[in-house]
Amino acid sequence: MLNGLEMCVNHARRVKRKGPLFFTRGINVIVGPNGSGKSTILKALYSCDRCQNAMDIDVRLHYFNSVTMNPRTDESPALNMTNMALRLRAAFSSHGEILKAAFTTLPIQKGDCLLIDEPEAGQDLDGILKIREGLNALCEGGGQVIMASHHPVFWRDCNILELKKGYVATQLRKYREIIGSDGVGE
Repeated sequence: MLNGLEMCVNHARRVKRKGPLFFTRGINVIVGPNGSGKSTILKALYSCDRCQNAMDIDVRLHYFNSVTMNPRTDESPALNMTNMALRLRAAFSSHGEILKAAFTTLPIQKGDCLLIDEPEAGQDLDGILKIREGLNALCEGGGQVIMASHHPVFWRDCNILELKKGYVATQLRKYREIIGSDGVGE
């Protein structure tokens, strides 16, 4: 499990929140306005040797962003059989179906951590709900999720890390105003 992150100077200057970040078991959601550093944090967790990750031994990280969720745009060689299988599925799937395919393709084991940048991209509400169910199942099996998301479906019953204080409350208030009191827009 990833327990925390203290960013190097290069990454820290691009994130609006100061100080170390702490993660819990289950689903951790990084929220904030565009440009606040959500993607930067995920990239730092996955690939920066200068950032200090506090993690258990043998944690495997799986990283998904807009490129890996649409591997047709990536012309680099497949790194392993899992990556090759996802690319093959991508040839016959929509952008929105790629992340859902990952749950049946990735060999996620207890203690693994899934890093996801905006899993709601390319998804309708049914797709978002299915992804959330998959994330819940992954965590029930001993996995961990750290994601950046703007979608309220992913915020419920999670460890939320706000990059701008009060962001979640403001967004939920705006969301309620849009959909109206009966839950349906006009």
